[in-house]
Amino acid sequence: MEILLRPSPRLRAVLAAAIIIPLVLTATACAPDADSSSDGGADGADTIVVDSVYGEVTVPASPERVAAISYDTPWQVMSLDLPVVAAIDYTQWIDGYTEDQQAYIAEAAKVGSYGEVNFEALAGAAPDVIVGDAYEVDEATFTRLSEIAPTVIVGGDDRGDWQSITEDLATALGAHDTWEEAKTSYEARRDEVKEQYADVIAANTWANFSLGNEAGQFSIQLPGGSTGNLIVNEMGLAYGDGIPLDADDGSGYVSLPLEQIGATLAGVTVGLTYENPDGTKMPAIQDVIDSSLFQQLEIAKTGQVYGLVSSVTDYRTAEDWIDELTTKVLEPLSQ
Repeated sequence: MEILLRPSPRLRAVLAAAIIIPLVLTATACAPDADSSSDGGADGADTIVVDSVYGEVTVPASPERVAAISYDTPWQVMSLDLPVVAAIDYTQWIDGYTEDQQAYIAEAAKVGSYGEVNFEALAGAAPDVIVGDAYEVDEATFTRLSEIAPTVIVGGDDRGDWQSITEDLATALGAHDTWEEAKTSYEARRDEVKEQYADVIAANTWANFSLGNEAGQFSIQLPGGSTGNLIVNEMGLAYGDGIPLDADDGSGYVSLPLEQIGATLAGVTVGLTYENPDGTKMPAIQDVIDSSLFQQLEIAKTGQVYGLVSSVTDYRTAEDWIDELTTKVLEPLSQ
């Protein structure tokens, strides 16, 4: 068992793919490399060559045993309609996932936990390709993983760039048509909702908050994080003036002392946060909401604080999140 990832898994789960400082700040995104294909990626070829963060990798053209060893990667592979034979152990966070997600990984071999991978268990799963995230897998680990099976590590422009990350995974796994279909469906739904609820969106000031790195703190999902990317860049929900829009560490979120929550969320009229499928919230999130400082905020006084279950990692979960936003927030506010 060797450490390859960074800590804070519980926070990581809630903030949805936006916690860790990139290990490879100069990494380039994975993309098809048509010029370097060995057997060309041509129709009927058994293998193709893709250009990953750590260089060119020859992978099966139609992989049958995919191991997804980073935190978001199984769900991104799920969005491509491909099974996984191995993933990290999600037992401690499983209540935060939907029944479909739980069923998806039920039969997958558990090959470590967040922050660790069990290489022996991974080898035992006999993958024909391993996929992961550059923000969690360094080059030394990539080299060792590559001794087990061809390994494709993807990056994207930042931690929350699920659009590029999933496209690169789709290319590596021969599922680009499925990715394109999901993208088209998502974009249609996004544009439909933005048009239908344009008045509600424009009339409010928004924030997406959660628990902080430690007790006595709260966090804000930034536009560089997965959910923040969807909220700000895709849906055009304007954040309040007190909310920072970037973080120096590239983590996609910022954790602040609770004493700053008044200034940070000043003028915010709708607060979004995370909740479990059963409607409960993680105790640390509930602690933020129950704090006297939070209760002085406008969103607490008006009751306009909404928990959403969907964890954004790809086009399908992003569409799920928009559906939830519509049902739980936009539609009621339009009445």
